[in-house]
Amino acid sequence: MSAPDRLSPFGPEAKPGRHGAAGGTPVLMTERKVDIVQVMAGRDANAKAANLVKDATGLALPGPRKVEIAGDAMAIWIQPSGWLVIRPRGEEGALAKKLGGSDDIAVVDQGHGRCVLRLTGAHAGEVLAKGSRVDLHPRVFPPGSVATTSIDHITVMIVKLDAVPSFDLVLPSNFAEAFLDWLRMSAAEFGYEIRPAA
Repeated sequence: MSAPDRLSPFGPEAKPGRHGAAGGTPVLMTERKVDIVQVMAGRDANAKAANLVKDATGLALPGPRKVEIAGDAMAIWIQPSGWLVIRPRGEEGALAKKLGGSDDIAVVDQGHGRCVLRLTGAHAGEVLAKGSRVDLHPRVFPPGSVATTSIDHITVMIVKLDAVPSFDLVLPSNFAEAFLDWLRMSAAEFGYEIRPAA
């Protein structure tokens, strides 16, 4: 059973519709309805954390600056011995409960503190490049790559999903409206479409 819908952290401007320049293929923006859990392994507990996540979700824990994707779920490396586990939203707190944790593995539900926006389309990388110092060229940032950067003074984790390109952007929920304002302005010259949350 899924949890009741929460209010979107992206605010009233996240209404579905086409905006900006007309014609051409727009950049697509979709809020992802997900559960997010942070997993932190203590000293010498990385293998134990990997087993815990694998047993609970089927995901392998990736190495530095990488993401592991299985269907709609993903595990993102965020720092040495630290990962985010993200999957479609279910019952409140169920993912953290399923992962459990132990004396040497901390599991913290981040579902209200962070949110995810998917950005996809031929111009998606160009839109992000306007505010990011990360080199998003496919030669240095191929699918499966992760980088954390500041965009418009907001800390954003950029996860490259495929060569379209498509990106999942993980950011603090309390800055979601401000980030969407920046993103809409940056995408306006290409045209953009906000799609219903999924």
